[in-house]
Amino acid sequence: MVESYRATIEWTGAATLGTILLAAASRPGCSANLIETGSEVKLVIIVEDSSIQSLRDTVDDLMVALSDIEEQNQ
Repeated sequence: MVESYRATIEWTGAATLGTILLAAASRPGCSANLIETGSEVKLVIIVEDSSIQSLRDTVDDLMVALSDIEEQNQ
């Protein structure tokens, strides 16, 4: 049986920033959905990989990218 690892990242905030973060999360190994919750949106990103080290590397890269976008949009 092949092992599989999964990490889920959730973010809630303004729709304009959510759309930008959604685009940044569109990368191999990631699936992302933007859900409207009244005046805000909720971004749910699921990262999957068969290697825990690869999963960690992908999550680390993704968090750096999302953090940079958030800082630029304050």
